[in-house]
Amino acid sequence: MATPDQATAPATQNATEIRIYGHSAIIFWWPVWAYGFVCAALTYVQGVPLMLPESPKPILVHPDAWVGLSFTLLLLLVIVATSVRARGVNALLLLALIGGAAVATYFIMKVPGLWNSPPALLLHMNLAFYLLVSSVLFIVWFVIVFIIDRMSFLRVRGTQVERVQLFGSAMGRAPKTWSVLHIRLARYSDDLIAHKILSLGFLGFGTSDIDAKLSIFGGGHEQFRVENVWRATRPLKAVQAAMGQKATVVI
Repeated sequence: MATPDQATAPATQNATEIRIYGHSAIIFWWPVWAYGFVCAALTYVQGVPLMLPESPKPILVHPDAWVGLSFTLLLLLVIVATSVRARGVNALLLLALIGGAAVATYFIMKVPGLWNSPPALLLHMNLAFYLLVSSVLFIVWFVIVFIIDRMSFLRVRGTQVERVQLFGSAMGRAPKTWSVLHIRLARYSDDLIAHKILSLGFLGFGTSDIDAKLSIFGGGHEQFRVENVWRATRPLKAVQAAMGQKATVVI
């Protein structure tokens, strides 16, 4: 008589493979390099040449300080959003903080002479700055999001669940594999700025964290989290359809 593992082996081999990819926090940095290229285009079209002492050639600078100021504020927002998770009450506190900072900035900018006399809020970056920062950040973002992050994933095939790390496999380390009686996947996407805004969650895209809890053959449980899954609803529905009653999916 075949053992349970032997009986399910052919079905597992022929089962549809579902992969769930997590991402590092750099996935949320795309607005910085994208807006940096916008600032570079504005500076190229509307910029004025500025000759500095001992400079071999003039540099191109946008005449309006709001370009440099807006880029700086966006950079600071992304740094905060990728460093602090805004869930529940923390989301309300972060909204209040950002709103307070915006109101304070508005009134500060209304102070007479602030743009003309020290300490003036004059933030000017030249064309080379925008191009260098945006190009390097784009290359790093692209390599990490589309190559490095895709080397680690959660794979579901039949009743087999694996946490695969391709780099580790190349070094001779086998992926963690479990034969599961049941899997529970819960989607969390209530991070206000990162999941809802920076990853375009308000347009129906967005990222989510997925908590996984596995009930394993032979007893015991395994629990872990896959962070920043792009459009997490799709793979979750695929797992539910493939595993049926063996899966509980909370979306």
